[in-house]
Amino acid sequence: MELKKRLFTVFGLGVLSLIGGMSPLHARTLAYSKPEKCVVLPWASKTRKGVSPQGPEWFLVDLPKDRLYLESGNDFDVFSFQGRYLKTFSPIDKSDNFYGFTSVELTQEGGLALLARLESPLEQRNKDNFEERARPGARLLVLSPDGKVKTDKEVLDPRQPHSSYWLSGGVVYAVHEDGGFQALEKVSEGLLEDRRFGLFASVADNTHRWLSHLEGLPVFHTKSRTYHDVKGHAHEDKGALAFLLGHPYVEGVGAVAERKGRIFFQILSQKDGEFSNAVFVEESGKRNYGLVELVTPDGEMNLAHGLALYVDPKGNLFEGVAQKDGYYVYRWKALP
Repeated sequence: MELKKRLFTVFGLGVLSLIGGMSPLHARTLAYSKPEKCVVLPWASKTRKGVSPQGPEWFLVDLPKDRLYLESGNDFDVFSFQGRYLKTFSPIDKSDNFYGFTSVELTQEGGLALLARLESPLEQRNKDNFEERARPGARLLVLSPDGKVKTDKEVLDPRQPHSSYWLSGGVVYAVHEDGGFQALEKVSEGLLEDRRFGLFASVADNTHRWLSHLEGLPVFHTKSRTYHDVKGHAHEDKGALAFLLGHPYVEGVGAVAERKGRIFFQILSQKDGEFSNAVFVEESGKRNYGLVELVTPDGEMNLAHGLALYVDPKGNLFEGVAQKDGYYVYRWKALP
């Protein structure tokens, strides 16, 4: 069965690449399995613990420890992979956190590492803290596996204080406006900076730079479109249609994660005339690319909750999807 999944993924993307005009000699496909439904979590009610009605902002999966973490309102609800509610972590005083988290990650010890915003995204972009208690930088919290706060400190890039702050592989990075970055802090001793973080940093917070990067890839191309005006005259709209790995490309949504040189970026695509979400995967410096089509939530649930994504240390992709009968968790395995 696993071999069939691999062959389907490689062959399917290979055909799409040829349809899209990409020569397979210039790029290789990163293969992923078909989506596997891992668990369905219940929605919370007056009589039952479950997923918060507003849905999670952050979503993490710890398979070795049989745990799922769903963050909403600064609280982390913990579930087992059998769908059983276990506990809730409340690591931060809600009156001290107005802007939510910029980054969340599992630690090597089985706990959580969190970066809390100290300023709003608008203040970060404008470099002007007009809110009374807002300031540049981020607040780093490290939790033990039982949810106790082990570390609580502020981190700041002195060269560019209003940088965006990311956690990746247990290292806190400040990502600058020009796409550069600076490692600031390590969650625990013995961790190493990732030299391959540069590509991710260059596109993490800038959708214009992301599009410029895409336009230089062998798996991205555009086509012209012809339309007619009210008088029936034909006009050519050059480059009006874009394709990524053979899929209609609409726009970039945002960076998801970087794992061992692979960057994961959420995009908006089209399928059967409808907008759909997907994750584009690129392996830095190797011309290896993949695309995972995500599961779409129920109509009204999609408007209310959207979706949540997580990439584990092995590069497997997980999606949390709000459906009427529960919160579904899907997995796409990265295949060799």
